[in-house]
Amino acid sequence: MNEEAKFSPARSRALLAVVLAGSLVANVAAQAFGLSLYISAAFGLIAIASGVALFSNYRKNRQDSRN
Repeated sequence: MNEEAKFSPARSRALLAVVLAGSLVANVAAQAFGLSLYISAAFGLIAIASGVALFSNYRKNRQDSRN
């Protein structure tokens, strides 16, 4: 049986939004508690990557309302 994970565009956007929010919270918490700059930078990079992926997913799957 081939049971691949098939995500709808809405589910993918929701997952990316959760990852984005979680990484932003973790980034702020790491800075507030004075953890290593590398830890904060890693969470920042994850936030940037998930934000770009979220925007790309939105642009790819939006409906063309001009027609």
